[in-house]
Amino acid sequence: MTNRINKKERKKHIMNAALGIFSEKGFQNATISEISKAAGVSDATVYEYFGTKEKLLFSIPEQISDENTEDLQRVLPYIKGVEGKLRAFLIMFMRLYETNPHYSNLVLLQLMSSREFRNTAAHAAIRKSAHMLLDCIKQGIDEGTFRKDADPYLIRSMLMGTVEHLFIHWHMQGMPKRENPIQDYLDPFLEIVLDGIRAKTRTNTITLNVKMEDGEVVKSIFIEPSPLIKEAAE
Repeated sequence: MTNRINKKERKKHIMNAALGIFSEKGFQNATISEISKAAGVSDATVYEYFGTKEKLLFSIPEQISDENTEDLQRVLPYIKGVEGKLRAFLIMFMRLYETNPHYSNLVLLQLMSSREFRNTAAHAAIRKSAHMLLDCIKQGIDEGTFRKDADPYLIRSMLMGTVEHLFIHWHMQGMPKRENPIQDYLDPFLEIVLDGIRAKTRTNTITLNVKMEDGEVVKSIFIEPSPLIKEAAE
């Protein structure tokens, strides 16, 4: 049991070391020797656990995405309302990207543009949380919180696309230190989206069909105050 735990911890330690090197140097320029040295293990140990540099690369987002999804699954049952759940989804993604810039750099700048990556278990792990977000949006449509004509796929693209754009831009600027975290954009942005997809509540209205000769009656009811109101005012 102890050996199994040590192996799991060592494997995660290697992935953490590899994440920093892949993020800073890129996959092509990174070497197994650099990674093994940073992790404090031999090259043979890295190959034993991962087989190839490419498998090591793809194992990183798979591990982190699975952990993030598990956190979401633990939290969501305690959050009321689909709007609260949507906010929880986005804030956890934004927190992950901002607190682990090596990860967001690797995924957003290096892997998402790779066709090969889209056929891996790592990409499937990322898509799992995206499917959870989609299900949440569909729930909001089904229960009447969101408009029936709202497109759940388009809404998900708007939400995730904006978050990804914010962090891609941040990385392209060299990750400048900010007075306020990027997460501060979440509430104003989310409110814009929600305001566009919320089901509109119908207001009670009265329609009157009035003949021209009855105009004075209507005027006395809705425009001119009644004698009682005049008397009270005086």
